[in-house]
Amino acid sequence: MLIQISLRSPNGQSRVQIEDDATLKELVELIKAKTELSNFSLKYGYPLKSLDISPSLQDASIKDLKLRGETIVVAPVDTAPPVPALQPASAEPEPKPFKPKGIEPDETSLEWPERGGHIVTAFGGAIGLENPSKTLRNQVADYILNHPNEYNKAILGEEPQRYTTRMRQMDTWGGAIELSILSDIYNLEISSLDVKSLRVDRFGEGKSNRVIILYSGIHYDRIAFCMDLSYPVEVDVTRWATDDDEVLDKARQLAQRLQNMHYYTDTTDFVIKCEVCNWIGQGTREAARHERETGHGQFGEMQITD
Repeated sequence: MLIQISLRSPNGQSRVQIEDDATLKELVELIKAKTELSNFSLKYGYPLKSLDISPSLQDASIKDLKLRGETIVVAPVDTAPPVPALQPASAEPEPKPFKPKGIEPDETSLEWPERGGHIVTAFGGAIGLENPSKTLRNQVADYILNHPNEYNKAILGEEPQRYTTRMRQMDTWGGAIELSILSDIYNLEISSLDVKSLRVDRFGEGKSNRVIILYSGIHYDRIAFCMDLSYPVEVDVTRWATDDDEVLDKARQLAQRLQNMHYYTDTTDFVIKCEVCNWIGQGTREAARHERETGHGQFGEMQITD
């Protein structure tokens, strides 16, 4: 007897039919052909639960799994390690932690009906590393020291040893050099989309896959594709083929929405307030000086109205 199963994947929604006495292996092969994905995990039900497709279990009958009428979420599994998120470039230590303007969660997503989901900003917890900032800094520093001809004093603006020592510290931020290095380490194009200008800067052009990051002037968020806003972050898609211009256009639309809400910060002249003593200053240089003088490290941006 034929049973129908709905699929939700980054390529959109689809439906497959399969005999109920077929094996799980046959279903997996059918999903591969339908979605054009070779490595993936499968989840179904509500709340979502994993469907174990380990080779040792693939002789199980579809009938025994009771998948009739189910919707299966097909989440690509990337064998490459995730790319840590970066902080924006700064020549001197920034006040930490810094709290930017608040944006409600539903304002950081944009429906994408053509692909059956949403384009969203993916925050720190979605990147899959236990200590992403420390991992990033060590990777960048080691890469610089291992490529002395490429990253010398003329490029870095200071001796590599001094630069990397500073980079390993938690109060120093990275920028274009670090994005370029991460592109090489992970063999990915990194497209940085600036919320204020909507400009896209590409690092590692010519590679086959890309990640997209959203730069707000204070920090970078990763762009992800989410098939349903209620799904866990591990089924989000954060890598795309570099010839997929649609995802870049959709990311720019999301950036435009955030720009309209003024979700960006010009760090040279924005007005900030110390949340410890209510001191008010302008720009990150004044905030850094205030922190050095007082030891206060909690800052937030002030909304200025006419």
